[in-house]
Amino acid sequence: MLKWGGFVVLLLLCCILSVGCVGDGTTSPEKTASKEFQEQFGASREYYDTQVAIYPEDPYAWCQRAMYYSSYEQYAVAMESCEKALELDPEYGLAWLVKGIILTDLDRHCESLPCFENAKKYDPDLTSNANAGYAYNNEACLL
Repeated sequence: MLKWGGFVVLLLLCCILSVGCVGDGTTSPEKTASKEFQEQFGASREYYDTQVAIYPEDPYAWCQRAMYYSSYEQYAVAMESCEKALELDPEYGLAWLVKGIILTDLDRHCESLPCFENAKKYDPDLTSNANAGYAYNNEACLL
């Protein structure tokens, strides 16, 4: 389950970027098993995996994939995708923000702080989200 602060930051990010956060892909939003819903989940996963296969040098594709996998709590794949996006573009603010959110969800609060700092440094449009993530994690880090 997503931690409260990580959930809030992820929810804001999802709304901003219009990325759906719907669960683990095994049940419909109504909490009933749905073959159609599971097929849509697979199709979505396939879409993001295909994008990075087609555009392996595009940090945006890797970052979108990271957001997708993070929304399904598949953090290892999400973090790997974030790291690839940042390898391709170390000044990609959105990738820094997503990495900070993933670290938050993994209870790695102190490690997330530089990510939020970099997010707003490289993309001032992300300042309010980065500040919210930083504030939450800074408090958790001090405990």
